[in-house]
Amino acid sequence: MKPTIAIGDVHGLDYWKGIVKEHPGKRIVFLGDYLDPYYYIPSSELIENLQHIIALKVERGDDVVLLLGNHDVHYFEEDAPMGTRYNPQIVRRAMKLFSDNRNLFMYAFQDGRTIFTHAGISQQWFTRDFEGNSHGNIADQLNCPHGERQHQAILRVGCRRGGWSGDVGGILWADIDELTDPLHGYTQVVGHNRVTEVITRQGTVPDTKIIFCDCLRNGNYLLIEE
Repeated sequence: MKPTIAIGDVHGLDYWKGIVKEHPGKRIVFLGDYLDPYYYIPSSELIENLQHIIALKVERGDDVVLLLGNHDVHYFEEDAPMGTRYNPQIVRRAMKLFSDNRNLFMYAFQDGRTIFTHAGISQQWFTRDFEGNSHGNIADQLNCPHGERQHQAILRVGCRRGGWSGDVGGILWADIDELTDPLHGYTQVVGHNRVTEVITRQGTVPDTKIIFCDCLRNGNYLLIEE
């Protein structure tokens, strides 16, 4: 794998600029949630920060990966569940930004046996709800869902985050407690679940682990050297 920096949920923070500057030449993977900050940030600054992230992607092409999170899709997906801190004041500007640059964003990114998504993939969700093919490229399937069933599975909120009893969250909403059995045979890199620093959880089968990286607010991120 090319040396890679994984940056957790942005939520309006511009700490990512220092990280990018500190690691010239490395691939940068943003794990989503660019808007809806936890504390007040002027709307103009929120939009401007996202514009700068998009500009970085345009400038560096495949060396920058922009993933979507639950706090992004509710600004342009009509059937997406609305997350907390949804901001009506930025809807039009956010919708236009995502709409004009939709081809720059994706749900998942994969490099070999390492998969990056916003919230993570549980084995149960992938096989039972998404009905994915474990022998195919996982990211390709997630980025191009077939039919309404797969599309709704991606948007699904699990019971841990307020969904229906028995439901497991999809790649935008999966809770850390729903990821005790992550997708078998892969290393996953995810945000969404707030941690103080990067932590790794081993899966229930060999060669399976999940790395939680939603700690940008503390200046922390994941560096993958190889």
